[in-house]
Amino acid sequence: MNGRLRWLPRCLLGGASLLVVPAVTALEVTITAEYRGGGSGRFDNTTPAGGLCSDWPATCANRTTVTLPITYDKKTTKGATDPRDEFFISVPARRRVDVYHDATGESRQLTFDWTAISQRVQTGSDLFYHPLYQMNLNGGCRQVGSASQFRPAIVRYLFDITQPGAPAPCWANGRNAPNGRVEIASVQDTSVAFNIDIAPPFRMPSGTWRGSVTYRIGAGGDFDFGNDVTALSGDSLTVNFVLDVQHAFIFEFPPGSDRAVLEPPGGWQAWLGGGKPPQRLVRDLPFRVWSTGPFKVYKLCQHYADTRCGIRNDQGEQVPVEVAMSLPAGIEHSGAPVQRLALPSGRTAALQFDAAMATLNRPGQLHFQVARNDVEDMLKHPGTTYTGHVTVIFDAEL
Repeated sequence: MNGRLRWLPRCLLGGASLLVVPAVTALEVTITAEYRGGGSGRFDNTTPAGGLCSDWPATCANRTTVTLPITYDKKTTKGATDPRDEFFISVPARRRVDVYHDATGESRQLTFDWTAISQRVQTGSDLFYHPLYQMNLNGGCRQVGSASQFRPAIVRYLFDITQPGAPAPCWANGRNAPNGRVEIASVQDTSVAFNIDIAPPFRMPSGTWRGSVTYRIGAGGDFDFGNDVTALSGDSLTVNFVLDVQHAFIFEFPPGSDRAVLEPPGGWQAWLGGGKPPQRLVRDLPFRVWSTGPFKVYKLCQHYADTRCGIRNDQGEQVPVEVAMSLPAGIEHSGAPVQRLALPSGRTAALQFDAAMATLNRPGQLHFQVARNDVEDMLKHPGTTYTGHVTVIFDAEL
């Protein structure tokens, strides 16, 4: 267009129309929890406590809570035929939510319920006629507590959701107000109690896991506050989940475990006294293990003999050493117990082990063995010493 703008005039005959599109407001809240390797396998909630805990601290001692950014105005009519015209609340049903590991993309699933709700409800008239003052409560809620003040007329309530998996709506009205009385209630400080159910994190790699679920707010939505609702702060709420998993992972070897001297079971005396050659040379190294999550194990060798490590004498003669491991019950490989399982060489061949339960200060062993045929080869070179380095890697950074 060579830098020039051209205007094309148009003439519209007839009536003009104006389309107004309401702004869409999406609300968000984040729920956090952590696991630090405890034997219980439970996550500890780290979400800042919801506002309801300032009025009912004892109630919150065994609850996980959060404040929601939901506010609105609600017109209530005492004794209305439609419960939605009273003070009305319907909360979302149980949801299943996938959470994903930040680094690996692995997924796990949790279930999430809303178990209680609290709000601060203010009216411009006398507290005596407040729709929640000395209330009658109906539907799928049970009143846990109520606190009120006269000027301005404010009631803060706490309702339990009686069936969190499939909650029924609940509605209330003040006993003192006559039927037909209309009040405009300003609803602020919405907070909720919730429950997260997720399998024990023993099989979850350490790291951060994230997921989210979005709820619709408004008439017919997941959060539904009945008829004649105005000034609603948003039309959707996204709940973000952030789970921080840090497993206990310790392998503790006794002093001297950096040196393994291989001998026949029972020692060399039988052979030195003219007996038969030993059928094998062995050494077991004990250790103690603390583990609440998955890990990998592999070995590195100074000298390689196919997939095994080798030991050599001064003449360059080499024999293979089998390296295996046994682990306590509660740690599995491919769903099976770990007893004398041969360890592969190299990181790419590492074996993965999973925790079926927390393993805290339990015994395990590394097994080193030279087989019979290879022992016979060693005995052809009497007076020599076979040596080699074997490094066993326990890797929790999956």
